[in-house]
Amino acid sequence: MKRAVLLAGLLVVAGCGGTTGTQQSATPTRTTGHAGTTTTPTTTTSTSTTGCPSFGGGTSTQTSPTTPANTMLLTAVQASSNGCTDRISFTFRPATGRPAGYTVGYRTAEEAQTQDASGKFIPIAGKAFLVIRFEPAATADLTGAKPVFTYTGPWKFVPARTRYVRQLAKTGDFEAVLTWAIGLSEQRPFTVSSSGSPARVTIEIG
Repeated sequence: MKRAVLLAGLLVVAGCGGTTGTQQSATPTRTTGHAGTTTTPTTTTSTSTTGCPSFGGGTSTQTSPTTPANTMLLTAVQASSNGCTDRISFTFRPATGRPAGYTVGYRTAEEAQTQDASGKFIPIAGKAFLVIRFEPAATADLTGAKPVFTYTGPWKFVPARTRYVRQLAKTGDFEAVLTWAIGLSEQRPFTVSSSGSPARVTIEIG
């Protein structure tokens, strides 16, 4: 009887042991795009921000300082995460030169989920919505006799293993104005960067 009581006491102590804080697991970062999903090993964290480096973004709308003279053609949309920061990249053609002009900012759920021109409702998962407006930009080359689509990936998809991003959707492609919406778990600070070679606009959410 004494031995049973002692054993039970040891089990209780063992169950209460351990340390508190951010848990880490060796799960891969997945980059999702129209060309498929690539996996590279990394370490991801729990939902707590403990252990993540400081993030210097903000929540105010950001606009590109300049815009190209010609319409930029979207070729790829990719989403990835390192466990602390989500990254969404939009790549355009031509590969060199100036990327499409952009305006990135938070919008209401109604605004973000309304398709440009048609007014159609497009449901997007999330509680906060970051909208990206590219101009001049499109998903098809209309200079020839027939339109040639440069972006053949999904117009709506759920990225794999992102921390804050819940879903992405193309909500407009009309008269050289291209719009995408990002559904997030909550409103988070973000940064926007662009490059001309390759022509790319990248949004980081941290």
